[in-house]
Amino acid sequence: MDPAPLDLSVALSDYDHVRDLMDGRIKVDNVRLVAATQDVDVIFGLHARPDAFDVTEMSFAKYISMAAAGVSSVVALPVFPSRVFRHSALYVRRDCGMAGPKDLEGKTIGIPEWSQTAGIYVRGFLSEDYNVDLTSITWIQAGVNSPGRQEKVAVDLPPGIR
Repeated sequence: MDPAPLDLSVALSDYDHVRDLMDGRIKVDNVRLVAATQDVDVIFGLHARPDAFDVTEMSFAKYISMAAAGVSSVVALPVFPSRVFRHSALYVRRDCGMAGPKDLEGKTIGIPEWSQTAGIYVRGFLSEDYNVDLTSITWIQAGVNSPGRQEKVAVDLPPGIR
């Protein structure tokens, strides 16, 4: 007798490399998959409700902050569905007169959230690879399509960052 199938709810963003799984074209033996494709901002907000889905995509930075705070309601799996080259996360106007990353010092940079994974990677390579003084930059947090975007976790800014 076959065991009863495992009901497994999964929430992922709409990536081309997971569509076959999410729309049921890939079957897993003894698993009844209940898939929900959501916008990444909706999915990342689910970390506050770990019971919303059995498996969900989560911001790596948010997971690390939860783990550092001792929150153990989720277990990380080494699967990274978002495949984005983070060096492409900086945009400057063509007429800005900048020749390289060091020219960002003394400028203002708009970000959606300080604790966003993409922003952490960008600040990391600016600081480590290009020796950009992050404290010389004025950081402005705002929404991409609407003002007033707020952090989803408590943030303790490093010295010199405002």
